[in-house]
Amino acid sequence: MGSRVLLTTTHLPFNPIADKSQKFPQSYTPCSSPRFQILCSLSGTIGNDASVTGGAYDYSKATTSLTQKLLSSPKQVTLVRHGLSSWNDESRVQGSSNLSILTETGIIQAERCKKALADIHFDQCFSSPISRAKSTAEILWEGREEPLIFLDTLKEAHLFYLEGMKNAFGVRGC
Repeated sequence: MGSRVLLTTTHLPFNPIADKSQKFPQSYTPCSSPRFQILCSLSGTIGNDASVTGGAYDYSKATTSLTQKLLSSPKQVTLVRHGLSSWNDESRVQGSSNLSILTETGIIQAERCKKALADIHFDQCFSSPISRAKSTAEILWEGREEPLIFLDTLKEAHLFYLEGMKNAFGVRGC
């Protein structure tokens, strides 16, 4: 049986400005199930203190396997976007800022997602340490024995002076 990993992230490739008449851009297919080959430098059982990143324990150079070998068994990765944040609600650019937190609606969304995923076993959960993703992951992962792992490499891009700006101001400049 394949392993499962839950990954919460602060962003998804979705551009709501592209076409207001469509719920999703034409390239987005909600029911599609893309297959990816994930490379890994380790195989077999992994101990609690073993690195699973191909020797890059700090995760900074773990984008490519050191051995270029495919995983020995299929893995299923589940991606979850954070719940509604305060800056989502205010239509502000978030980037890597920690000033945007989950709203009450975002907390309810995370709790609903937790219920939907309750009967699925996950080997691990990885999350961005940015507050909105971290809070969502903590709600989703509450009560599970496996560790919740926060990775800086999952942070949203730093958008400098744009962070906190109303989205409408950014659109005018395009």
